[in-house]
Amino acid sequence: MKKVVILIFVFCSFSVAHSQEMLGIVNSNYAGSNGAMINPSSIVNSKLFMDINLISGNGFVQNNFLHMDLEDYNLIYYLQNDPIFPKYERHNQSLDHYSDEKMRYAYSNIRLNGPSAMVVNNNHAFALHTTARAIISVDKMPFEIANFAYEGMDFPPQFNINYIDNDFRFGTMAWGEIGLTYANIFYKEYLNQWSGGITVKRLLGYGGAFIKADDIDYVVFNDSTIDIKNINAKTGFSLPINYDNNSFPEDSNIKGGGFGFDIGVSFHKKKRGYDNRKYKHLCTQPYKDYYYRIGVSLLDVGAIKFTENAEEHILENGSEYWERADTLVSENFHNLTNIISNHLLGSTTASLNKNEITMILPTAFSLQFDYHYTKNIYFNSTLIYPVVFKNSCLRRPAQLSITPRYESPDIEISIPLSLYRWTTPRIGISARYYFLTIGTDKLGGFFGLNDFTGMDIYFSVKINFRKGNCLNFKRNIDCRNMKFSRK
Repeated sequence: MKKVVILIFVFCSFSVAHSQEMLGIVNSNYAGSNGAMINPSSIVNSKLFMDINLISGNGFVQNNFLHMDLEDYNLIYYLQNDPIFPKYERHNQSLDHYSDEKMRYAYSNIRLNGPSAMVVNNNHAFALHTTARAIISVDKMPFEIANFAYEGMDFPPQFNINYIDNDFRFGTMAWGEIGLTYANIFYKEYLNQWSGGITVKRLLGYGGAFIKADDIDYVVFNDSTIDIKNINAKTGFSLPINYDNNSFPEDSNIKGGGFGFDIGVSFHKKKRGYDNRKYKHLCTQPYKDYYYRIGVSLLDVGAIKFTENAEEHILENGSEYWERADTLVSENFHNLTNIISNHLLGSTTASLNKNEITMILPTAFSLQFDYHYTKNIYFNSTLIYPVVFKNSCLRRPAQLSITPRYESPDIEISIPLSLYRWTTPRIGISARYYFLTIGTDKLGGFFGLNDFTGMDIYFSVKINFRKGNCLNFKRNIDCRNMKFSRK
């Protein structure tokens, strides 16, 4: 168990490829298809009439247990060949740990958006995206379990204490998405505009696992004896390994599927009223600016059912006075589940419930407000709040942000100021130059402003086509001289 938990946290702490929310990209009027990640209705209100995303990625990780001390952290040095990492505590770990009595959490989110595109035609907009995602979520881990995982069972400060824990959740999943977004301006009257959008996603599951512990009542007496008075827990997994010998088969493939959706609505208070003109050429569509916009969205609603190489185990009212628990070893994955089932339920097969698992996406509610202060200056505020279903084990962290930004066709700079999980303030920066955007929502993860507990980075490479900016191969066309068709 110690090696497994440490491996999870180490993986979280050094995964780099996806940000939590990409605040410097998704709320921009030049976000294009990427804007659908925060609110599908945003694409029809974009300053772009067409957008081709070549590749974009983001990598985010944060935890409140493992860390590297401020004085030991030097990212530039650690990126060099053969760096020497610090060693902590009696176990010579490369990461230190906090020992205060707080619930532990960790969240790692990796996302890679492949070829994607968006097009706006008057009051309608369409987008297609391809995405690969991977998430690790640890929520409400009791502090003593985290300490035992780090220190091992030989940790006297926690001996002879009756611990009663509940509602601990761990989940991890890797999957692909193929999504289609449709957005429409469904109401407009003078300066008021309402639009709605929905993204429907086909989900392809590559693997997943979860632990949901409702009740654990136990005492650790010494480094080898544990009295599990009662346990009610559920676990499931569908992994790309052979459970009988722990090998990795060459024919690993998609192990499950499902569907999901995002849905959103936006209100714009425009600076100019509307006419009924329909624009025959996409590029001649004008962009009409706003005083402010408000958006509401529900994100990542859906689930994946894994039916290949999948097992779900239930430990209901399990108990055991377990001596020599420190010698628990197994030859393979199946042997491990058999030993645990035999000790806690009295039979090697009693825990197996079924050969399939269902994992719910990290659903969240989002509220966005964007205020146009002057010609190129905007202020955005975004709320992300997790929606946790009864059986969900992937929990999206809460976040509240305020992001001032300078926005122009060629250059854009954003400075996200965010409050992560209502407790951790962060500052970031994002910069776009024509087709390239690079940013982070957590500068401290790069410059060692505090103990290293995680980091965040994102990027985007895309081709943008602005509304009202028609290009006819080698020469610019003045859109004001083009003829429009009326319907």
